Amino acid sequence: MADNIKRLGLIAGSGELPVLLANEANSKGLNVISIAFTEESAKSLKPFSTVVYQYGVGEAGKIIKSLKNEGVKDIAMAGKVEKRLLFQNLKFDLKAIKILSKIKNKNDDTIMLAIISELEKEGMRVLDQISFLKRLFPSKGHLTKYKPDRRENSDIEYGFKIAKEIAGLDIGQTVIVKDRAILAVEAIEGTDEAIKRGCSLCKEGAVVVKVAKPKQDPRFDVPTIGIRTIENIIAGKVSALAIEAEKTMVVDIDKVIKMAEENGVSITAV
Repeated sequence: MADNIKRLGLIAGSGELPVLLANEANSKGLNVISIAFTEESAKSLKPFSTVVYQYGVGEAGKIIKSLKNEGVKDIAMAGKVEKRLLFQNLKFDLKAIKILSKIKNKNDDTIMLAIISELEKEGMRVLDQISFLKRLFPSKGHLTKYKPDRRENSDIEYGFKIAKEIAGLDIGQTVIVKDRAILAVEAIEGTDEAIKRGCSLCKEGAVVVKVAKPKQDPRFDVPTIGIRTIENIIAGKVSALAIEAEKTMVVDIDKVIKMAEENGVSITAV
């Protein structure tokens, strides 16, 4: 992150991540101009922002105009934006329609890179999330006091290989596996729903593996786990979670570890 940044435009999806990033930016002396997609996100960002604008996901023209009017040159993206919105009754303005009309497919990377390209044409640059939140990316090792047993390690090894392959195809970044059989592969529905679907196919003891894409762009869609992930893992009676070390963000890491240990779940960064 460049030292000469004074104003940061934050394009905020749902979840806790936008607030964490805004707080970190404040601690570095940056004024944050937030673009929130939900009322909840707008409210949570207000204490950390010079100003908060709330727009719909499809209002690209208004978003760009507001950022330019505020003199924003540097932008960070944080939080979850459901790609399934593209297939629902979402209204797009002319700028959004123009952006979407140019893309070759509706994969995550294709959409996000098209948005970044449009922002760059307007004289802005998009910074990577890791430059603000590096402390949230665990290094290799066991995060919990519990360690995977032989069967779970075998499933982690197999699941990691499969997860990397589907991530390389931009399908998803998470697999649910047991006894070296893939129970579910994450797609457009997201990690939480994939966990629920996979765990419904076995009584207990599934292993969840989450990885980064082989060519992960740290400006957007960094693989992330948090309290909700662990809640679904506990509900599904998952026995082990593996994440890719130094490339997966863990939000509320102390609470995540405490919840996992209280429920006999191991978490390993591999």
